[in-house]
Amino acid sequence: MIRTKDVLNCLPLLASILGDRYGVQVRIGGKEACTNGKVIHLPSLPMDCEPELLALAKGFCDHEAAHIRHTDFSVLKAANLDPVTFNLFNCLEDWRVEKKLSGIFPGCRKNLNWLIRRFFVEQAQPRAGDDSPALAVLDYVLLMVRAWDVDEVTPARQNAGSILEQYFPGLIEALDAIMAKAYIHCPDTKATIEYAKQIALCIQQWEPPQPTETSKCMSTNNKKAVRQTTEEANDSTSQIDQQPESACASAPVQQLRALNALPLKALFHAEAQDLPQNIGEIIAIELSNCSAESTCDSLTVAVEGTRQTGPLLEEQKLQALQASIALRMRLQGFLQAQTQKRCSIGRSGTLHTSSLYRLQIGNARVFQKESEQQGINTAVHILLDVSGSMAGAPINLANRACFAVATALSHIRGVNPAVTAFPAVSETNSVFPIMRHGQTMPDVFDIRASGGTPLAGAMWWVLQTMLHLKEQRKLILVITDGMPDNQLAADNAIGVAQKLGFEVYGLGIRDEHITFLLPHTSKVVYDLPDLVPAMFTILQTALQKGAKND
Repeated sequence: MIRTKDVLNCLPLLASILGDRYGVQVRIGGKEACTNGKVIHLPSLPMDCEPELLALAKGFCDHEAAHIRHTDFSVLKAANLDPVTFNLFNCLEDWRVEKKLSGIFPGCRKNLNWLIRRFFVEQAQPRAGDDSPALAVLDYVLLMVRAWDVDEVTPARQNAGSILEQYFPGLIEALDAIMAKAYIHCPDTKATIEYAKQIALCIQQWEPPQPTETSKCMSTNNKKAVRQTTEEANDSTSQIDQQPESACASAPVQQLRALNALPLKALFHAEAQDLPQNIGEIIAIELSNCSAESTCDSLTVAVEGTRQTGPLLEEQKLQALQASIALRMRLQGFLQAQTQKRCSIGRSGTLHTSSLYRLQIGNARVFQKESEQQGINTAVHILLDVSGSMAGAPINLANRACFAVATALSHIRGVNPAVTAFPAVSETNSVFPIMRHGQTMPDVFDIRASGGTPLAGAMWWVLQTMLHLKEQRKLILVITDGMPDNQLAADNAIGVAQKLGFEVYGLGIRDEHITFLLPHTSKVVYDLPDLVPAMFTILQTALQKGAKND
C-alpha cells in the first residue's frame, strides 16, 4: 500500500498529483521554472530534495496552476500592456487567481500564505522603492495586495506608503480608492486589466498639491524694488498691480511641480527587468538557482514522444504467440488455485445434505459456505529499452519477448498491463507509450533501436502514470540489454519506487547488467525459448506474493 506521506515527499509524484488535481501538466527537467500558459515546467532539482525545496515547488505549482486555470491569456495578449501597467496587472491578477484557486482547493491557501510570509516578511529583500521613490509606487501596490491575505506584510506596506507621502503627497489616497474597488469586485482578467490601467493613469496624472502662500515671491519683488530708483520703482509697482497674484508664483511653482513629477514620468520608460518582481518570478528564480548543477545528481522526468512502429513479421509473431500461450497456460494453472471456489463446512450457511449424518453424534457442523479468493488485482507496466545498443538481434528478441509477455498478461483476469518504450525519437529523455493501462492489445511491437538509455526518467514517468491506478499492487518490468545512461539516477528512481511499494523486476536481453540494477528480481534470456521459464519464475513469485497479500 502506497502511503500518502511518502508520495508527498517525492517531487515527481507530488507534481503528478498537483497536475492531476488542477487539470494541468507539470513537467520536471531543464534549468528553468516557468509556464507557457499550458504546461508548468520545474527545473531538474537534486534527487534528495529538502522539505523547503519541495514546499517551494508545491507553491510554484499552486501559483502557476491558478493562472492557467483562471487567467484569460487571450484577453491579456490583446490588451498589449506597457511594462508598468503589466506589472500592476500582475500584482492584482496574482491575488485574484490565487483567491479563486483557494476557493476550489482550500489546502493551497496555506501553501500560498507560506510563500508570502517567506518572501515578503521573513526573507524580505531591500525593496526597489528604497533606491527609487517612483518604484515605491509599484512596491506599495504589490505589498498592499499581499497584505490582503497576510497581515504580517502590513509594516512593509506602511514603509512604502511613507515614501509615497514624502515624495508624492496625495497619490496614496488615489491608489487606495482604486484598489478598494478591485478588492470588492474583480471577477475576471478583463476587470483586472481595467483596474491596472486606472492605477497607471492615476500615477501618470499625479501632480503635487498647489502651494497656499506667496510670501517668498512677494519678498523677492520688494527687495528688487528698493534697489531701483523711485520712478522705476513706481513703474514696477504699477506693473505688479496689474498682474494676478498667482503670476508671481507661476514660473517657480510649475518648475517645482515638474521636477517632483519627473520620476513618475520616467517610470513609464523603464524596462520590465527594472521593476519590482511578483511572487511567481521570485519563486521561479529561487527554484532555478536550486537546480542540480550536475546531471548525475539531477531528477528529471521523461516526456512523451513519438516513435515509428509496425506489426511484427508473421514468423516473429507466431514465435511470440507460441511463447505467450505457453507462459499463459503455466500462469493460469498456477493462479487457478488462487481464484477457485472453496467449500467449507460449519455451523452457518446453506444445508449440506451429505453432512447430515453428523447430527447423530451431536455435531452441528452440517452447513456449507462457498468462498472465492480475491483476484490478483495487479497493474503491470512493461518498460522496453529500445536504445541504440539493442540494434540487431537484441531488439528482435526484446520485441518478441515484450509482445509475448504483454499478450499473456492481457488474458489473465485481474491483471492490468501496459507497455512503454524508451526513449522516443523526439527528445533524449522521453518515452513512447505502446499500450496504456486499460487499452486493448495493439499489434505494433516491431520497433527499431536508436538513442540512449534514459532509464531514470522513464521510471519516474511510469511511477507518475501508475500512481493513480486503482489496483492495489503495482509491478514494473524493465526489459533492457545494458546499463542506463545515468546509473546513480536509475538506482535512485528504483530505490524510491521500491520504498513507495512498487515492485520492480528486470529481464536482461543477452546481457547481465540488469542483475546489477535488480540483483534479486531479475533474469537474463539469450533466446526466445528462455523467455517462458524466466518470466514464469519472475511472475510466479510476484503473483503468488500478491495472492497472499490479498
